[in-house]
Amino acid sequence: MQNMERFFSVFGKVMLVILVLGAMSYGGYYFGKQTKSITKPEALNTSVVEENVAFVTPTPTNKPSVTLVAGVNKSAGLSFDQYSVMTPTDWISKKESQTTLDEKLTLTKDGYEISIFQAATGGALCLYPGDADFEGPSSKFEVFTNLITKDGKILRKSSDKAGVVFTICQKSADGSYLQPTNYGHISIKLPTSYTTEILTEIDSIISSLKKI
Repeated sequence: MQNMERFFSVFGKVMLVILVLGAMSYGGYYFGKQTKSITKPEALNTSVVEENVAFVTPTPTNKPSVTLVAGVNKSAGLSFDQYSVMTPTDWISKKESQTTLDEKLTLTKDGYEISIFQAATGGALCLYPGDADFEGPSSKFEVFTNLITKDGKILRKSSDKAGVVFTICQKSADGSYLQPTNYGHISIKLPTSYTTEILTEIDSIISSLKKI
């Protein structure tokens, strides 16, 4: 009789241990499942939301300005647009062409220079912080300013490390930025000492571009 009582006593303790362990295991499983369902990350949205991109809207100057018309004629077979651009009258403009298939418009003032060049040249991808490397022709920029032209082209004014030479890249249909733009290869050079007033003036000139 004592043996039987001892057996049931031991058996009861074993069953109690099994029940406790089982409850703990199930509790751990259930808690872990709930935790996963709470902390599971949503799919990341890697697309750029352009609506959140700030565009520079240069303040128009009160200076007298002139509208210039430039660009290689479409009949030449190039894919660039003929365009108009507004520039203050204190900027000096100069057009150069080596053949009927190229044209360079240069705007200068006190050591500042804007160049718009149309010719049968290659293009390149413009890369910015966060963009993946590209094996083909490309240029990487750390700093840029968003601009938009009179006919709605989205541009980025990107500087070199020294901050005195700028390249203009244009947003394409797939969201990437390329050079040249529809108006041609656009570059900007600044003197060693420059002012924010003239930089704003340059932004206004670039933003006045329009296909004709």
